[in-house]
Amino acid sequence: MKFYDREKEMEILRRAKRVAIIGRRRVGKTRLVEETLQPITLFIPGEKNEAIIAREWVDEIKRKRYIPESLSTMKDVVEFLMREGETIFIDELQNAMKVNPSFLYDLQRLLDKYRDARVVVTGSLISMSKKMIESYRAPLYGRFDYTIKLRELDFRTVYEIMRDLGYGIEDAVVMWSVFGGLPKYYETLEHFQVGVYDFIRMMFYEEPYPMLSEVMLMLKEELGKEYKTYFSILQAIADGNYTIGEIAGYMGVRSTDISKYMAALLNDYELITRRKNAFDKGKYRYYIAQNLIDFWFRTVWKNYYKFETKEVRFSEEDVRNYVGRKYEALVEQFIPELLPFSVKSTGKYWGKYLGKEKGKESFEVDILAVGEKDIALVEVKWSEMSARDIQKEMEKLKKRAEAIKDDREKHLILVAKKAKKMDNVYDLNDIELQVSR
Repeated sequence: MKFYDREKEMEILRRAKRVAIIGRRRVGKTRLVEETLQPITLFIPGEKNEAIIAREWVDEIKRKRYIPESLSTMKDVVEFLMREGETIFIDELQNAMKVNPSFLYDLQRLLDKYRDARVVVTGSLISMSKKMIESYRAPLYGRFDYTIKLRELDFRTVYEIMRDLGYGIEDAVVMWSVFGGLPKYYETLEHFQVGVYDFIRMMFYEEPYPMLSEVMLMLKEELGKEYKTYFSILQAIADGNYTIGEIAGYMGVRSTDISKYMAALLNDYELITRRKNAFDKGKYRYYIAQNLIDFWFRTVWKNYYKFETKEVRFSEEDVRNYVGRKYEALVEQFIPELLPFSVKSTGKYWGKYLGKEKGKESFEVDILAVGEKDIALVEVKWSEMSARDIQKEMEKLKKRAEAIKDDREKHLILVAKKAKKMDNVYDLNDIELQVSR
């Protein structure tokens, strides 16, 4: 599979002598470096001791060039390559903390000594990588010309990949909803060449259940000894508890008991995000940041006991329901391009219908787009909508619009997977036009 949407990062790698790349597993760090620079790669496995790693490095390097077989430490191998002017790629640097923590200080001194050495390092554990490289007291702080935060591919790029693989826009939405913008899984899809729902079944619901262990091990390694508490928080969010009070209630604890864990998930691990409503008011609501992690907690971890007893069953309907939630997030990205006014902000909106009675019925607007003189209420449906279906949804939107106390002109919009062409009604074909621009 060719590279997509990494031109900026590739240019930095070509120009800079020292680059650190931080990004989660499967986001494409290793391939990016190796195909851009053709370096000598030094992978650090966390399960082996230093002597074995150094020996394996020497054996691998011997296939490409001369290296003394007497080199017995990671420091010795790296220093030899620096003296020789080789481009060095140290992959999964955070594993040095398991193998030999002092190697980070050895590397610090080597970078200071060989200032012309060309070195790239990568790290998959976000919090630990920050502590090694970005923190003021980090051993490698200030030793790199650039630190690249390698993010997932955006949906436009995912659509381009899927189109090149022979799939349509609907398949692209389903793949993105489950696997996000992680290139590895699109490469795997290309290898198997099956339908998207068949691919999801293979990866999650058929023995040996590859995604059950892959995501679990990644999260446990990232979150450390207290992973059970973090898992409980992420499960609470996946089950529809979005405020800190709701999350704490789901777990049976006080909000103050989980505040430090929420802060760590938000700032250190970057596994959750938070948003207020479309007007940037009200309580913060928390969401899982990665589609893959969100899907895993909603469908896999929630049913872990069924995997243990091998009673798990694939449900295309459950996947479709999940995709419907993600379709809202996708539509929010492109709705400003479909509206007749300039949009300042977008988001959800929660309110109560007007009336004097106690316990007013509440409502939610999937997307509220806010402009200077206009606002648009957007209902999103991952389904085929008839004219009658559309009329019913528009009547509901009208009722919600009347309950929102705002003097701006209100527009009622419906976006479905497939819908009859009508004013203020859009579907996946309209989204595809915006995506492909």
